[in-house]
Amino acid sequence: MAKFLKLLLIYVFFIVTSCLSVSCSTMKSGHYVQVKSTDTLDTLAKEFNVSKEKIAESNSGKAITPGDWVFIPIKRGVLVQDFEARPFDPKAYLKSGEFLWPVPASNVISSGFGHRWGHAHEGIDISARIGSHIVSAAEGVVVYSGSEIGGYGNITVIAHKNGFFSVYGHAKVNFTHQGQRVYRGQVIAQIGMTGRTTGPHLHFEIRKNGEAIDPTTFLAVNQ
Repeated sequence: MAKFLKLLLIYVFFIVTSCLSVSCSTMKSGHYVQVKSTDTLDTLAKEFNVSKEKIAESNSGKAITPGDWVFIPIKRGVLVQDFEARPFDPKAYLKSGEFLWPVPASNVISSGFGHRWGHAHEGIDISARIGSHIVSAAEGVVVYSGSEIGGYGNITVIAHKNGFFSVYGHAKVNFTHQGQRVYRGQVIAQIGMTGRTTGPHLHFEIRKNGEAIDPTTFLAVNQ
């Protein structure tokens, strides 16, 4: 499972799995960005080399308000985000407390990040009772919510600012839908045993532009 995500990256698995339920010809290509106080339609159009008319059309003509997420229609795909042009320190950002522990009812890690059974395990498994709440680690936009990805069962993928993504697998039920904006700490699913699993737990990942990061390096279990 982990190798699947590593080889194809989150961008590819979103495009592939979405094609299972909708026509690829109807999907928008691009990505979400969070609006800064200095952003306008003109500055976003210049930064991403796309007309402001297309940006407005892709967001139903809504106002560009600081803090909101807007969709930028570009050819690179909905999950390929590159924020490196803006001053940014990924390590400092992760340690800032922006990302929350995703299972309030449990701090038990049943399987850590790294190699397991001869394969890469690119997340952590957090054991908890079936039905326990799973919360969004940070504010973002749901880019996938479904059950068509390999052995992950019911899985949710959320895009966050600065090119980060969080992944939540094996849920009993998902409470979100693609394109939904969620806030930090919002209940997005319940602990379950869907997919390939030997017991109730959350498979949780944090990724930076598709590359897996060990969540235990910056997530505090008592947040």
